Amino acid sequence: MDNKDFISLLREEMKPALGVTEPGAIALASAKAYEAVKGTLEKIKLTLDSGTYKNCYSCAIPGTDDFGIEIAALLGVLAGNPELDLEVLKGVKKEDVDKAKELRSEGKVKIEVKKGHIGIFVDCIVITDKGWARVVVQEKHSNIVLIEVNNKIIYKKEKNIREDKNEKGFDFKNEKLIDLINFVDEVPFTDIKFVLDAVKVNKELGEYSKKGSGMNVAFTLSNLAKEDILADDIVLYAQILTGHAMDARLGGISKPAMSISGSGSHGIIATMPIAAIAERKDINDERLARSIALSFLITIYIKEYSGRLSAFCGCAIAAGTGASVGIVYLLGGNYNQITYAINNMAGNITGMICDGGNYGCALKAVTAANTAVMSAIFALNDTTIPSNYGIVGSTAENTMKNMGKIASPGMLETENIILNIMLNKDN
Repeated sequence: MDNKDFISLLREEMKPALGVTEPGAIALASAKAYEAVKGTLEKIKLTLDSGTYKNCYSCAIPGTDDFGIEIAALLGVLAGNPELDLEVLKGVKKEDVDKAKELRSEGKVKIEVKKGHIGIFVDCIVITDKGWARVVVQEKHSNIVLIEVNNKIIYKKEKNIREDKNEKGFDFKNEKLIDLINFVDEVPFTDIKFVLDAVKVNKELGEYSKKGSGMNVAFTLSNLAKEDILADDIVLYAQILTGHAMDARLGGISKPAMSISGSGSHGIIATMPIAAIAERKDINDERLARSIALSFLITIYIKEYSGRLSAFCGCAIAAGTGASVGIVYLLGGNYNQITYAINNMAGNITGMICDGGNYGCALKAVTAANTAVMSAIFALNDTTIPSNYGIVGSTAENTMKNMGKIASPGMLETENIILNIMLNKDN
């Protein structure tokens, strides 16, 4: 891969997302299906992979006072704009929400889970008085692979965009850590300055939670610091900046997060701890941009092995590791110390489960921010887990590959157990 390939990958993977991306994928599918068929809604039939089901099950929908799969699908039909991609619900109004609640109470949405499917899968059939339309989203949250209307296929993507190779023709899994570092060292600042948009967007999102949103994790941490119960240091500040953006996002604030690898939470965790330290240390934008770019690339690399959705918390593990590496780079660490940060994250936080997008994700996020900063600080002091322990590999690449393997195939049965618990909660 050359510089253009890395830049292209970063641009491809970094997108604004309104709310959690799984409800966005569902709303995008239903909006696109309704756009194709029109008419008066009679029924929506959804088949979802387990990860999408989990992440939308109790997730707040931006611009509403409600949550969950049915509301996301119904709002896609009633008010979705598929041209806005993962910001499909940007124009939702109160009357749309009220109508969606009414249709939900009438049982207009049927949901099935496609157990055992690895990767994102949303199969949405919208039935109206004019017929039906089917839209399938697969592999990535906005990757529509099929549009079918009344038994006529009007669009079909012949191949998945991510199997072994990126859609632009390169295989990111073949890259080495040193290649990623060389890229961020050498690329002209002007070519990667756009990654600072992620800091700007995620900070702006966080401002909306300062008066209370979601679980109020960051709000509580700030108050504890004011009461001298917690130390107001850079570790806590990284947690607070991260927590504010997460509280706002998970609380349904109608403002976008900048996502990476199809997840706004990944985008927040991969940026905000680094931004917090850059702010406290008065580090310039160029160094910050290079650090964020490296964080994003590490996040993407781990996700190549773990998959976009899995039983482990990719936000904490993949994006948290990206953040830790970015912090080491930000503070002038060398190649070995970057490797140490990866080892420390692998041996510390790998295994945290994902039980869906919900308020509690903010708790996991501040844990990830804390661990990312501490792992980086240990690494900068040449303190690390040796390669003969646990899942830490002989190289950084092997360690990250091992982290991914814990998710898939390692935790596939864990995914089934989590899903069964959620499906049978009322029983």
